[in-house]
Amino acid sequence: MAMKPVVNRLEEEFGDQVEFRALNIDEASSKEAMAKYKFVGQPQFVIVAPNGEVVASRNGMQTYDRLKADIEAALAKR
Repeated sequence: MAMKPVVNRLEEEFGDQVEFRALNIDEASSKEAMAKYKFVGQPQFVIVAPNGEVVASRNGMQTYDRLKADIEAALAKR
């Protein structure tokens, strides 16, 4: 929950350009994405460019500025 304010802020700023998804690691429907993006622990943030390239995969607490830079890098790959 500690990351929720950061993610909410990013979603407000980039929500019209980026799809934000949260996975529940206990649900079977999340297993495919967890394998695809090499899930290793919570929280994990995977930034995927529109072309499908993984721009960043970060584990643990992240700053707003770090995640914002990752999102901007992904958007630059349009």
